[in-house]
Amino acid sequence: MLIEEKIRVNPVTLRFINSSTSLEPGFMEHYFRLSLPVFRWGFGLGILLYAFFGFLDAVTMPDAKYQLWSIRFFLVIPTLLSGILFSFHQDFQKFWQPTIALLILVAATGILLMIIVGYPPNSYHYYVGVILVLFFSFAFIRMRFVWALPTALIVLTLFEITVLKITSFPFPVVFRSSFFLVSAIIIGAVACYIMEYYARKNYFLMVSLDKEREKLSSINIQLQDRLKELKKAHKEIKILSGLIPICAKCKKIRDDQGYWNQIESYISKHSSVVFSHALCPECAHRLYGHERWFRLADQITSDTSI
Repeated sequence: MLIEEKIRVNPVTLRFINSSTSLEPGFMEHYFRLSLPVFRWGFGLGILLYAFFGFLDAVTMPDAKYQLWSIRFFLVIPTLLSGILFSFHQDFQKFWQPTIALLILVAATGILLMIIVGYPPNSYHYYVGVILVLFFSFAFIRMRFVWALPTALIVLTLFEITVLKITSFPFPVVFRSSFFLVSAIIIGAVACYIMEYYARKNYFLMVSLDKEREKLSSINIQLQDRLKELKKAHKEIKILSGLIPICAKCKKIRDDQGYWNQIESYISKHSSVVFSHALCPECAHRLYGHERWFRLADQITSDTSI
């Protein structure tokens, strides 16, 4: 039974392999349909949060708030809105995962630009925004593992370049922020991997159950056909217990179609009886005479079964 088979996936990409390879296109279609509403509502919520954190800019770095707001409201948020609008295009499914990766990179890059534009020591804490973006990509919008992990590594690389080459953060700050960022990537990557694996496993079980239902349906149809045959046979067998027209002279039997059949043929057709032939004593006497019928009857009886 298919339901007893094990799911076969690539341990790195999580794509279906071996006997499960044929499931990959169907899974991607299924996963996309489930993820599309999550994509739209998720990035809608992300836009609201990204805009809400503009209050943080005004509180922590009031002298640079207009530059920070320009990044938030004129670069990142319009890009995220464009991504949501693109999701209504008929070809969006082809570019679904790359689009998510691009939007995550834009959101993370916006925070890195804020770190560059801002001033220390308040700008040191903006790396937390990068962690939030990574958690958002790993665990909230159904980003596939093979896209989420490389995207996170690119964000980490851009962050290290920003804090080491562009802003020259103090080493303790770089070490602390990098430590938390790497930890967030590890945790998020594991969560993303597990969620996609179980999404694939659930799809595998769903397809397996559907095939088992088809098998059971086919068996049920066969059983119904067999039941009809048995009912028909039972009906024919019951005819033998009813009124049977039989010729008073030759003993032929008339069937339901009006044909006359030999009694042996009729009974054999409507039951499991098989006939063999012998002579009764009266017929043997009438055919062969009084002197020979005992001997002939004994011989016939020993050679045939009644």
